[in-house]
Amino acid sequence: MKSVNFQLDENNSLEITQVEDNLFEVRLGINGSMSIYYMTRDQLLDVEQLGGHIRIETFFPPGF
Repeated sequence: MKSVNFQLDENNSLEITQVEDNLFEVRLGINGSMSIYYMTRDQLLDVEQLGGHIRIETFFPPGF
């Protein structure tokens, strides 16, 4: 199982864990509140679903 964790600042974090080949668990912590999403790779790459302004795929190494 592969996982990437970003501590964005003191109160905000993003953790992405690959559960299956095309299924990811996304834990998004914003201002002390945690949300958990299960997303396909295509959904995950559409970062606007999470309300973000960064391109998540730039953090994935080839083969992730």
